[in-house]
Amino acid sequence: MFQSTHYQKIFTQHQLADFDALWQKEIDWFEVPNERRGGWSGVGTLKLDNLQVFVKKQQNHGRRTLLHPIKGEPTFRREFERLTFLAQHQFAAPQVVFYAESNKKGLQRAILITEALTDYVPLDVITKTCVTKVGATFEMQRHLLDSVASAVRQFHVLGLVHRALYPKHIFIKDAQTQPRVAVIDLEKARFSPLFWWRAYFDLATLNRHSKSWRRTQRLYFFMQYMRLEKLTLMAKWFCRLVLRRSTRN
Repeated sequence: MFQSTHYQKIFTQHQLADFDALWQKEIDWFEVPNERRGGWSGVGTLKLDNLQVFVKKQQNHGRRTLLHPIKGEPTFRREFERLTFLAQHQFAAPQVVFYAESNKKGLQRAILITEALTDYVPLDVITKTCVTKVGATFEMQRHLLDSVASAVRQFHVLGLVHRALYPKHIFIKDAQTQPRVAVIDLEKARFSPLFWWRAYFDLATLNRHSKSWRRTQRLYFFMQYMRLEKLTLMAKWFCRLVLRRSTRN
């Protein structure tokens, strides 16, 4: 079990210092928990005094791995490990408040609690007010795209591929001044030895789901990610691969 010492006192005050107490605690679900893999998984919010946190709970919702080929491991375990890794490398992502697992009476359960990203807004929302809004300045739009491209590249340099890099999973703070970028929803993220594969997979997903971006913005983002002032033959070839993947059915 992991519990942040910073929040230990407030959880104890609310009699939520252990797994069973947190499991029984009602939370405000964002939506009805998703039933898959023979179990269920959901996310909601919990407010304790002035503290608001995101709570993820799952039951019998595992993923088979080489080390756990039969029952699998909770999918939140991977997310907890990825968040811990990113924190160690000072990459912006939700800070873990609590993580624990329970295996009782044949029920594999897990709880992951993270801090709320205060004042951060998802990229799909920011896009409507900054990236594609007519009133937004050209410099503002490019500065935001620069920041997102740099953060995504840094994520890949750390060896990770997100595998669900939608605009709603990229959060921005101070988008119109000094953009700060954070990444959420790392349940599917994994390490990959090949940088080009990480870029190919995630850039194609992001491009596919950034439907309101103009063609020039897509190209600018790609060049900033690649750190190029002009397209080389190799970059053009790679760009075509990304586009091909992002437009396939």
